Amino acid sequence: MNKIVLCASDPTYRANYLDNLELPDNYMCDFSVMGFVVDEYDSAAALLVSAGYQLSQVKGGAEIPIHAADQLLNIRSILAKENIRCEYTDIADSLYQA
Repeated sequence: MNKIVLCASDPTYRANYLDNLELPDNYMCDFSVMGFVVDEYDSAAALLVSAGYQLSQVKGGAEIPIHAADQLLNIRSILAKENIRCEYTDIADSLYQA
């Protein structure tokens, strides 16, 4: 099952999420963790739960099961309708990958 991360825009949240993530053996080769970074995490999480998404709370954010690509557009639409600023981005962009 695929999942997407929801985390707050504060870099501390990303770091906390990545600290608990099990990295693959060869993570230095094009490793990404895609997710939605939002300004209003609590509001965003509540909206997605009320829209029927199942969020699994983890340290640093939440993981959302994704079964189809159009769910990404739907999540973005739900957040945009409530003026919650979000960015779909690589959560692991701060990992050193030499």
